[in-house]
Amino acid sequence: MVQIAEDRPPYVTFEVRAEEDRQASIEAGHFVAKDVDYALITPMGSKDRIERPATEWFAKLDQDTAEGRFPRQWLEGFKAGYKAWKEGREAPVDGTPIENWPVASPAQIKTLQSLHVRSVEDMANANEEVLGRIGMGGRALKQKAIDWLASSKDAGKVSEELGRLRSENDNLKARNDSLEAQLKQLSAKVDALGEPKSRKL
Repeated sequence: MVQIAEDRPPYVTFEVRAEEDRQASIEAGHFVAKDVDYALITPMGSKDRIERPATEWFAKLDQDTAEGRFPRQWLEGFKAGYKAWKEGREAPVDGTPIENWPVASPAQIKTLQSLHVRSVEDMANANEEVLGRIGMGGRALKQKAIDWLASSKDAGKVSEELGRLRSENDNLKARNDSLEAQLKQLSAKVDALGEPKSRKL
């Protein structure tokens, strides 16, 4: 049995195949083909591939998701990928694309892509089968992915905090400018009134 990384979705691509439309063939008296979309599902790091007609596969996933046996986020990701494929676009990657990861060398990236490790998150969650296929340095690469994601998360928090402080600073500056303007207006009014005239005795 193939071990898969349970917290990362499998790698899914789609293709269209010509299959016989049996009813139409009977009616026409000769072979009649129809286009059928297929989902090709490969668990990350595995050589095994499951092939299912896309319509049937999505119907099964919808049922499994409704009954809590399949993550809704994965289903939405697969549907987005299918939509992109139908429109002639590349399917979106769930996470940081592996080719944009500065830690890995070009050779390592090529190896990971061949194993359907498409994101840094995939690498961080790689199971023993994936690490075995990567070979020497696989475990170290996994740890680098974990560390890189953790540092990115921390950097994101720092960036968010800096943004909040900048916003607060901008608000305080605007308030200070407003108070200074009000003070100038009051000073001008006081100056306009002038000093009271002294009475003649």
